[in-house]
Amino acid sequence: MKINEVVRITSNSIGRNTSFGRAPKKGKEEQEYTRTIQDALDYLGIQNRALIIHGTSFPAQQGSWDTNVGSPFGADELVEFAKVHGFNAIQLGPNGKLNRGDTSPYTSSVFEKNPLFINAAKLATDEYASILSADDLKEGATKTRKTGKNYAETNFKNADNNIYNLMGIAYDNFVQKLDDGDKNAQRLNREYTRFQKENSAWLDYYAVLDVLGEQYSTDYYPHWNKADQDLIQNVKKGNSKAIARFNEIQDENAQEIEQYKFTQFIIDKQAKADNLSRGDFVYISDLEVGASSFDEIVFKDVFLPDYKIGCKYGGPMNAPQLWGIAVPDPNKLFNHDGSLGPSGQFIKAKLQNALSGAQSIRIDHAMGLVNPYLYKPSTVQYAKKADAKGNMVEYPDREKLSAGYLSELGIDKHNSYQQVLSRIILPTMREMGVNPKDVIWEDLGSDETGVFNQIFRKQLGLPGISGMIWTKGTDAQKKRDNWAYIGCHDNKPGRQLIADGDIDKREGWKSEYLASALRCDPYKAEEREALKKKIESSPKEQWKAKLADLFRSTKHIQVSFMDFFGINKAYNTPGTSGGSNWTLRLNPDFKDTYYKSLENDDWAINMPEVLETAVQAKFDEDVSKNYKPYWETKAQIDPLLNRLNHWSNVLKEKE
Repeated sequence: MKINEVVRITSNSIGRNTSFGRAPKKGKEEQEYTRTIQDALDYLGIQNRALIIHGTSFPAQQGSWDTNVGSPFGADELVEFAKVHGFNAIQLGPNGKLNRGDTSPYTSSVFEKNPLFINAAKLATDEYASILSADDLKEGATKTRKTGKNYAETNFKNADNNIYNLMGIAYDNFVQKLDDGDKNAQRLNREYTRFQKENSAWLDYYAVLDVLGEQYSTDYYPHWNKADQDLIQNVKKGNSKAIARFNEIQDENAQEIEQYKFTQFIIDKQAKADNLSRGDFVYISDLEVGASSFDEIVFKDVFLPDYKIGCKYGGPMNAPQLWGIAVPDPNKLFNHDGSLGPSGQFIKAKLQNALSGAQSIRIDHAMGLVNPYLYKPSTVQYAKKADAKGNMVEYPDREKLSAGYLSELGIDKHNSYQQVLSRIILPTMREMGVNPKDVIWEDLGSDETGVFNQIFRKQLGLPGISGMIWTKGTDAQKKRDNWAYIGCHDNKPGRQLIADGDIDKREGWKSEYLASALRCDPYKAEEREALKKKIESSPKEQWKAKLADLFRSTKHIQVSFMDFFGINKAYNTPGTSGGSNWTLRLNPDFKDTYYKSLENDDWAINMPEVLETAVQAKFDEDVSKNYKPYWETKAQIDPLLNRLNHWSNVLKEKE
């Protein structure tokens, strides 16, 4: 019997072949499964499906050495798994080197890449002159192990030490192999020499700052002495004392300096090589609104003095969020002849670096590229007030804060910032082969500023994001060019949102709305009422219905890895730092735990089950609009529904 001919069969009629929930068998069956998923996505008009998982959250490859942190490079197992289940993209976080002691990727470096992403196992191959051996790997990594949970966690301190130690061994071996005349090492050295030349504008500066950060035990430069804070700027000005200090640091720390540069070369090489190896599967990078402490030191003249970027609302007691992010000086964006000034060149280079190793990009806080909210740190004062539960909450005092949108402050003399998108961002995207209409533009919270709406939406016609945690699928349908999501890296997973009551008062989650949206055919009153009761009967059924509402509503979908794998833990809690923030990671046996969750009808997403509901909803909607009864047209859709139902049951099979 062909797959597309099956009737609605139960799980008892299907064979079993795995120790956990029934994964489609490799080969023809898996191909049929994936084809069914793709047919449903095509019917729904969904073009892009991105799994949101930042680089450090990738799993260790089973049977390999684990450096206590994930890497998106060489992650074939996860990519293939995602493709089987209908995804054609992975949405990463920013790819820059993290500040010491800060695990947030949104304060990472613009130019330095994150060495934690190095795939150490690749360094044991001829491509990398075998500069690590199996014995070397044992020195800086541990054998992967199961956690007993459906997730693992990054240990950033151990990961930093592991990568640093491994790259120290790798660099020593590289030098020795060059001395021995090794042909592969000589070829690698030619690539390394070329990398240093191409990145000479920043590489030496950051190498010295890396040494200083280690000596001060922090990258937060205000804690350094004044001479070192200003060292790079004074070197650029030709100050003889600064140059002597700079050279002294290089001479006294030659090994550390060379290891730093070599490490940056290796991660750059791996990112670019991996970018070419994924075929039509896309990695989406993230253009953070901010920059690292070292970026601010090296490019101090690029940034506007006295002001930082924040957000007008969303902090404690809905006070402003004070991000402490440096803002490129609007008066240095463009030169008189129309060419890019220092700030404009910085923004362009920032985007180019973010796209290195990726085919598309997410723009974090798009408003920050049009009309950012700025405040003066010198005017920040805090007040306290009791919240609804009687707890005293400290928050920035809005009345005493000198702040406002850039367009209100009189700083941007020629409204240059309002041209950043049209003259810098969009042309750079096109130069790099990226269609701006396919980009994820994070425009949440931007509706109140008319300047942003006029430029971003009316003038440029760019899509935004539909956050369906707050809204309905029927609203998202009106903006089908938007990317839509329920959960992202900044949200609790769906099961926590429901359990904590965060969505209790939101219309888009109520059983009345979901049942009417998913069974809108007027001939299906009984089915609609039955679905309503089913949703009310179980938080999981409410979650499944909300997912179906997402998939029926837009052309571009984002799904967080917490939600897809049914993980009951948040990756990041906005407004907080430390603790377990940014540490959540897939475990090495992620496939087994995924299918086990489906077998138990737990919270992992059963893609064919969700798509079956979404396909039925779209068909009912089309029937209603065309005023045709279901029984006259059901032959058009029943074969696809049957196939989806079949695979939904297969995934639920028990041993």
